[in-house]
Amino acid sequence: MNLRLTKRKVGFLLLLGVVIFYTLGTGFTFFFRLLYVMGILYALGLGWAWLNLRGIDVQLFRLGSRGQVGGNLEGRMQVFNRNRLPKSWLEVREVSDLPGYAGGRGIGLVKEQSRAWRTETYLSRRGVFQVGQVEVTSQDPFGLFRLTRRFLEPEEYIVLPAAEPLPDLDPRLANLPSDSRYNRRSDHITPDSSTVREYAYGDSYRRIHWPSTVRLNTLMVKEFDIGISAESWVLVDMFQRAHLGYDEVDNTEELAVTVAASLVNRLTELSMPVGLASNSPQANLIRPDSSPSQISRLMEALAVMRAQGRVPLERFLYDLRPNLSRFNTLTVITASGRTEWVTALAQMRRQGVTVAAVYVDPVDFGAPPEVASPLEALFNNEIPTYVMHRGRPVNEGLSVPVQWEGMPFREPARVAAGE
Repeated sequence: MNLRLTKRKVGFLLLLGVVIFYTLGTGFTFFFRLLYVMGILYALGLGWAWLNLRGIDVQLFRLGSRGQVGGNLEGRMQVFNRNRLPKSWLEVREVSDLPGYAGGRGIGLVKEQSRAWRTETYLSRRGVFQVGQVEVTSQDPFGLFRLTRRFLEPEEYIVLPAAEPLPDLDPRLANLPSDSRYNRRSDHITPDSSTVREYAYGDSYRRIHWPSTVRLNTLMVKEFDIGISAESWVLVDMFQRAHLGYDEVDNTEELAVTVAASLVNRLTELSMPVGLASNSPQANLIRPDSSPSQISRLMEALAVMRAQGRVPLERFLYDLRPNLSRFNTLTVITASGRTEWVTALAQMRRQGVTVAAVYVDPVDFGAPPEVASPLEALFNNEIPTYVMHRGRPVNEGLSVPVQWEGMPFREPARVAAGE
């Protein structure tokens, strides 16, 4: 329980001090009676506020522990009066650091009564927030005391970044070498089987393909492939000097994360193994995977990453290079106007990695017009580049690569294996 010192209470205490001074100094009966009345009012007010919080029970119901930017945090609050004393001047609110949250309500309860209402808060910013703890404040009729009591334990609530649908996504951003599949025999049983052959001594009975065996009247076994070996990587540049903007939700950082979330979501829909890389301290490297839980891991990582990285993009690309091969695609999302990272990306392309860049234009977010742009360097290295402007739909920005000096953007030549 928390006892708050209000202005009205301070004024009452000052008045009480003055009355005590004149009572002891003069000895007049009037001041003694006034002192008794004020003492009784003080005791009644404190007792009223304290008893108001006795016998209170609070419940808060929620369907999940995560939401998404653009959605709503919904819940149902219920307050019970478990004893026979009526409750009045109660203020109930949920304690939360969620931006824009306002879940307070004033109520009164008669004996053994309950009150319930629905709460709803618009989710405007991604991140991890504390919700679930409820604070009940009681006030006496004279307004002298405000006592608070907290119920329930705080819980984490994850707000995932917004992800826009990408029906017109340029195929180059989802391009996988070898027709999205690298066929190679596997000695182990995998989910992918392409052919059958006659049974040979030593083959496992688990490999037997019974429909072919019955049809050909001889034992036939399945041959397995390694399946999809090409992997897609999405790299989000979170170098602290690369981002700027107007406020916490209107900046290059948030736009870059929205692009990454939309791209990750679309690639997952295409059943591609997707991984995430970032030079942010909060989320560094999540290897590509096509399991059902991968999209949750990626979106949670995007929810917490911040532009606090101290490793420049070009250095991070060099560090990432051992994790990529000629069967990988890499999409770099950045607002950096430097050109050093283009050189590092071009080297990956020469090694056989299929690369692309999404450039979040910093000029739209307050950068001076003369800021350096990597677009010419990207074009000269034949790297497909997509420009995201402030307020532009992500689907529109990722549908067609930019052109340079009126020339159509050339599709990068495929690098042969082993070159």
